[in-house]
Amino acid sequence: SYNHQMVEKTRPNLNFTILCDDVRQEMGGKISLMGIFDNLYAQSFPAVHPRLVIINEWSEGAGDFDTTLRILAPDRKSVLRENNARLKMANQGQKHRDVSIHMNIEFREPGTYWIESYLDGMLVSSLPLNVVQVKAKSFG
Repeated sequence: SYNHQMVEKTRPNLNFTILCDDVRQEMGGKISLMGIFDNLYAQSFPAVHPRLVIINEWSEGAGDFDTTLRILAPDRKSVLRENNARLKMANQGQKHRDVSIHMNIEFREPGTYWIESYLDGMLVSSLPLNVVQVKAKSFG
């Protein structure tokens, strides 16, 4: 009998993590990203960001993996959001884009928040997200 566990499991690489405002599925498997950013700006805190989209692209992997995405407060302990997904990669030529949409995240204070990506429980990426307080007039 064929045992699917015999497939050589190869850990994929995380090519990139992109933060943006919105994502749209296009014809032919393309995706369009709107409003790519590294920093968020707010005049007062707590600040609620209506929609945050996070895209992780994995490649060069084979097998099934558990992925976890966490958004952490500046203390790197408090978890604002956590997203778990199963990553299934048939072969190493395949790329997989994991898209997660987070609505109405509350940032209690300015500072550096962290987007952490885990693969089978191991931290593979920690991306800073700077949430910056600005004066109202700088939007002029």
